[in-house]
Order: sequence, then structure tokens, then C-alpha cells
Amino acid sequence: MSLDFLDKRFNTKEKEAFCRELSSGKLSHAYIVEGEEGFGKTFFAYYAAAGILCTGKSKPCGSCGSCKKLRQNFHPDLFVYGPEKDSSLITVGMVRDIKKTVFLLPNESDKKVYIIKDGHKMNTQAQNALLKFFEEPPNSTVFFILTDKKESLLPTVISRGRIITLYPTAKSDIIAWLEEKYPRKDNTEIVSAAGMAEGSPGKALTLLEKKYTAIKNDACEFASFIFSGTEFETASFFKLKRYDRTKAKEFLSATITLTDDIFRAKQKYPRCALLPFDKAAEYAALTTETKLMFIAEEAVRAYESINANTNINLTLTCFASRVNDIKR
Repeated sequence: MSLDFLDKRFNTKEKEAFCRELSSGKLSHAYIVEGEEGFGKTFFAYYAAAGILCTGKSKPCGSCGSCKKLRQNFHPDLFVYGPEKDSSLITVGMVRDIKKTVFLLPNESDKKVYIIKDGHKMNTQAQNALLKFFEEPPNSTVFFILTDKKESLLPTVISRGRIITLYPTAKSDIIAWLEEKYPRKDNTEIVSAAGMAEGSPGKALTLLEKKYTAIKNDACEFASFIFSGTEFETASFFKLKRYDRTKAKEFLSATITLTDDIFRAKQKYPRCALLPFDKAAEYAALTTETKLMFIAEEAVRAYESINANTNINLTLTCFASRVNDIKR
């Protein structure tokens, strides 16, 4: 776990609200932390866990023995679960593992904290088994279920936990954070990553660290086909691509950013996040605001479909087909 999970600059209101609840002594036995990928759910859960397990006066203090152990990721009263692989489900086997420790007293603290990552990947059997701990919770345990999709959880699970919703972060805040984290990075890369991240610090960091050049180049190539290529080039673009769900979403995010760049060029605004201004201005002269809005809306629709686990190739092919409509 990254050492900056105690950083308060993201999800500040939610962290402050949790600390007030912690100070009041009225903690819930279970929290469901929801928010899109990269919004900081894991950071929030570790922050909350640090507060619960902290032995300092101002919780989490970041300097007591408990906080130091949490920073090093080996606190004996923190248990973290999740799918073994990105695409795998969480099965009832996880709940059996939890059962081995959940009724035991904490080792060092007054509480034990259980964090379940990707809670939306729990199958029905696992969620039903987990309900026993939610319905008859030991006084010494607090659960955090992290999920991109709250609706994937059973209503009975949702009703027994308190919902904490995390929201997008301002682009300017993401840029400032990345500039601080990577002082030697080219500012253009940082601005581009923040623009493509759609309010997600985690996604911005991933884009920057993965050197998102390939996705950026793909989006720019696709744009060239839209505005100056043939219908065949646009329609066949995805046939040679082998995007997984994450890369497909990154591509569509880049496409949305790209359309925003062209909108800006139409307004003679010189700063672009993804395209060079000259190229954005060239495309702006070849299209209309209505067509740009159509492309952006179709990209959003495709993004939401892929996020809802639809077939990736089919969704992207349909997206390309719909975008081709602006050529007719």
C-alpha cells in the first residue's frame, strides 16, 4: 500500500466526516465505500482503518506504533481481501477465511478492521455468507466493502452497511498533486493525464506511470480517420485492437478529452490536453459543434456500456459505426 494513504487532500469532506464519527464513538459495524475506479476507495479505507487502530490523540496521527505498522502494511488487526486476479470473482472461500479470525479478540487494538476490495465481484454465495457477520457483528470488528458498482451488491448487504460515496476530484487538484509527485515530468504529460482521468487521481497516476503514449496515439489516429479518413478506416479501426476493459475505457476517455480539445480550438482557446493546438484547429475547421457533441455522447455511452460489463469488441464496433454517421 502506498505510503500516502494518510494524505488528506482527496476525499477531504468524507475523511473529515468519518473522523467526526470516530470521535463520537458511534462507528457503524460495516461501511460500503462506493465510487468509480481510481476515486481513492482503497486510500479512504486505509485512512479510516488507521483512524480506528490509531493510539495517538488526533486520529489518525500517522506517527504512533499502530500507524507506523499500517504504513508498512503488517498491522495484525488489519485484514485485506479481494479477488486474486483482476477478472476473477470473490467466492465463499474468502468468507471462510474471514470466519477463522472474525470472532477472535484483536491482537493489539480495540478493533479489527476488514477491507474487502472489489466488493462488486463477490458472487451471491459469498455475499449471503457475509451477511451472518453483518446481521450479528462482533463488537470488535469493522468492515469496509469497496465497490465500483453498489448495485452489484445484494439489497440485504447494502441495507446493513453505511454508504460512503466518493466523488471526482477537480482537474486542477490532480495536476497539482502530480506536479508535486513528479517534479521532473513534462507538464504537458501531466495535464494530458489529468484531463483523461475524468476526476480520478488513481487513473491519472496510472496513465502517467504507464506512459499512456499508445492509448494517446490510438485516440489521435482514430480522430484522423473520423475527420479526414474514410468510413472503412473508421469502421475497421478496432478490428486489430485487443483492448481489455481497462484499455477500452482509457481509449474512450481519451476520445472524450480529444473532442473537448477540438471544442476549445473552435473557441480559439490555445491550451489543449491531448492534441497539439494546430491539429485541434485543423479538425475544428472540418466539423461542427453538433457533431463533436455527438461523438462525445457516443463515447460516454460506450464507456458506460463497457463499465457495465457488456462485450468490449461489440461495444467498440458499434461506437465506430455510430461515429461514422457524421460522415453521411
